[in-house]
Amino acid sequence: MASLAIVNGKVWQRPDSNAVVVDGERITGVGTGRVAADRVVDAGGAWILPAFNDAHVHFLMASRSLSELDLHGVEDQGEIERRIVEYAGEHAGPWVVGRGWFYSAFAGGLPTLELLDRLVPDRPAYIESFDAHTGWANSRALTIAGLTGTGVLKEAALRGVTRHIPRRTFAEDLDAMRSGMRVAASRGIASVQEAGDGQDLLPLWKSLRESGELTLRVRLAFDMTPGMEMRDWERRLDLYEEMRRDQDPWISTGILKAFADGVVESMTAALFEPYVGSDERGSPLWGHDELREAVAMADARGWQVQVHAIGDAAIRQALDAFEGSPPGRRHRVEHIEAPHPSDIARFGRMGVVASMQPQHANPTLTEVWRRHLGPERAARGWPWREIRNSGGRLAFGTDWPVVPLDPFASLALATQQLSLDEAIGAWTSGSAYAEHAETRKGEIRKGMLADIAVVDLEEERVRATIVGGAVVYEE
Repeated sequence: MASLAIVNGKVWQRPDSNAVVVDGERITGVGTGRVAADRVVDAGGAWILPAFNDAHVHFLMASRSLSELDLHGVEDQGEIERRIVEYAGEHAGPWVVGRGWFYSAFAGGLPTLELLDRLVPDRPAYIESFDAHTGWANSRALTIAGLTGTGVLKEAALRGVTRHIPRRTFAEDLDAMRSGMRVAASRGIASVQEAGDGQDLLPLWKSLRESGELTLRVRLAFDMTPGMEMRDWERRLDLYEEMRRDQDPWISTGILKAFADGVVESMTAALFEPYVGSDERGSPLWGHDELREAVAMADARGWQVQVHAIGDAAIRQALDAFEGSPPGRRHRVEHIEAPHPSDIARFGRMGVVASMQPQHANPTLTEVWRRHLGPERAARGWPWREIRNSGGRLAFGTDWPVVPLDPFASLALATQQLSLDEAIGAWTSGSAYAEHAETRKGEIRKGMLADIAVVDLEEERVRATIVGGAVVYEE
């Protein structure tokens, strides 16, 4: 007898099928009718999909933020002020910590030191922007950090304050990740791809695996940082290769993460032409030959590389660094918000995966983005359709906690350019392809891992989530 059967549904891309049979961790059959099984999930007419695979998250950061001040979605400064005061009054910790504010909520696009001093006068406070590239600190936080200034910190300067925030214990981080896994399960997500810090996060994921608590598969990207001598980078790769030996279908790696630039909102994304009303163009974080040489060394040792690149100059630098790599390596560019039109076709031609997050294009997030780029460049933003039409492979995700862990919100925006089938493909088989896992997951067919989401697409509801043949969420 099968261990699990999902019946009375509509199997995605299998119009003649309404049931999926599972034995252990694998799908053993796709067909019609009712099936005898130890456990039966009635789909109630909903779609039976491959479970969603978020190709770009910051899972620990996001899981921690579930218990912190959340300003995401607040578009009015007055409401931001009210929430900060309310949160500070209800939480007696040594610091007030939160995230999620929109640049557009503040006159001029940025908050002020004086405002946060007024809202939190009695202890240090640090609140990060929704995109995690700009921090907002009060005077007490700056004093502890030994800093002066406006209270607004960009890119690497954030660490001047964040390293002084009391660290969570290992046990607290495990609790946070358990909460994060529950959120993922409720969203129909069975896999996530952690975009950085993987070498530091590995012990947490292994602990959850050893205790039998994992309800989510993860692929960890290890950090690839500029400014290293190549002999030091080679030694770092030696260390990483030791760490990637213990891989299994639940915890894997084999990929490196680099940042080529920042973000448009803070004018740190690297552009060919200046931002509107400014002489700023953003500065690439790597020297051109430096990134190419670091990628070549990683490539020669079998590592896949993903590069955060938002501005057109950074996107080209990433693609130039991948030029000449075998297409089978599947190097990736993350975000790709404002590419130069001449670089679109390079994704398909070079076999570079376009890892993109449709929710970033939400009009509520892009007011400052569009103002800084101007109408001509802004109109070329997030070209999912153009990349796909030119032969490029798309992998979709959220970048949680930058935006909510919500595949439905992503699909709603993606289908402004793509068909629903194409958008779901980018969230499932596309993301599996991006992590070299398309032979194991991303489709509903015999022999694949039983990572399945039962989803009412019309009502944007998850009825059930199955990971490795186990029901981890049921409505």
